[in-house]
Amino acid sequence: MEIAFFRKRKEFWNTFLLALTYAIVFYGVQLFFFKSSLVANMPDENNYGWDVGWYRSVVLNGYLYLKDDASNIAFFILFPLIWKITHLSTFGISLLNIVFFSAGFSILCGFFKINVQQKILWLTIPTVYFAFIPYSEALFFLLSATTLYGIKKKSLWIIWVSLFLLSLTRATGVFLAPSLLAMSLLSSPRQIWYKSLFNYLKLYLLPIVLGTAVFVWYQYLCTGIWFVFLEVEEKYWGHKFSWPVLPFNTFAGPSTKWISALAIFTGFFALIYMIVMGIRWLFRNRVQEPLLVVSCGYLLMALLEIILYSPTWGSDTTNLPGIFRYTFMNPFFYVFLHYFTNSVQYTWKNYLLVFLLANIVWLSFGSYLHILYFLYFMGNTILIFLFMLLSNRKLDWPVIVLVMLNFYFQVHMYQMFISNTGYPD
Repeated sequence: MEIAFFRKRKEFWNTFLLALTYAIVFYGVQLFFFKSSLVANMPDENNYGWDVGWYRSVVLNGYLYLKDDASNIAFFILFPLIWKITHLSTFGISLLNIVFFSAGFSILCGFFKINVQQKILWLTIPTVYFAFIPYSEALFFLLSATTLYGIKKKSLWIIWVSLFLLSLTRATGVFLAPSLLAMSLLSSPRQIWYKSLFNYLKLYLLPIVLGTAVFVWYQYLCTGIWFVFLEVEEKYWGHKFSWPVLPFNTFAGPSTKWISALAIFTGFFALIYMIVMGIRWLFRNRVQEPLLVVSCGYLLMALLEIILYSPTWGSDTTNLPGIFRYTFMNPFFYVFLHYFTNSVQYTWKNYLLVFLLANIVWLSFGSYLHILYFLYFMGNTILIFLFMLLSNRKLDWPVIVLVMLNFYFQVHMYQMFISNTGYPD
């Protein structure tokens, strides 16, 4: 028992150092590329734009409600509060975020038996760069991984604290309310569904409700308006219920449309698998793996929120701001990814089915408009196939190819972000 404990602790620190080193190397590569004129920008205090400015506004001025303009009300409190307490610079809070992410990544990897190559593959997922900048993604990643750890260890206090803090970190924390309900039901025998429901209410829903209530109350103290967050989100950020208008679009166009389409495909596939798990539980009384259920549920909620509560600015069709960030930059995606690249063996029929499902999603982005659009989205199909090939342990080359492609896109998207020339997501 003692040997296993030290082995796990050693594995945790090895993974932590790997993630930390990767982030340092990532910045080092940016510097090398910049000096070699391969990229146009290096980060400094002036080119960390977009939501960084809103978070900094909360840090410096608190919540300010502007009746006739957008305001920092749309951003949750925990990350800017940590930034304010630590008195860190933009680079300093970025470094702290790297530590947060490295810790969360280490907790996550501890759930699975994966090698260094797989960890590096996970670190090169393009959206991981959001953990290296002054955004709340790294903190959300750490708290989400801690929540999953609490679920796995059945630790009441870990679940309560992590869910409470999650609800103060990002609005997407509420995605976990229905996801954890599905997990509570599907991961227990059908006959005791009422016990599972009661357990859900006291163990999972209550800390989420309390955390959300604290945030709403705090904003009321600052502005004098109850639920001002919802008002600002609807009035100035375009987040109100509406049926999606196809084809889907992104503010940055082709630069991010491909990864937004991959996020929609992931949510669509999560929906299908949630139905499969629900049928197995309802008709066969088969208990489902809890972490997989809550992960699929979270990805499904991200899909529904984006396609049903997003604006139609500019194109008169539904834009998808944040869809790939909400879908890929969290531990739930990695649980989903691990299952479908390590626990499933694929046949040619599976590849054919995925090809058909993927092209249904690509149609919703207008792949039918031109042959070049179709070829553009075929690149996504190839990426999905490469991930499916990871299930074949006899093949080494898919990992190498994916790491190279991922890293290229990670650098490209990071450069988009710090250039302030095109909306990054």
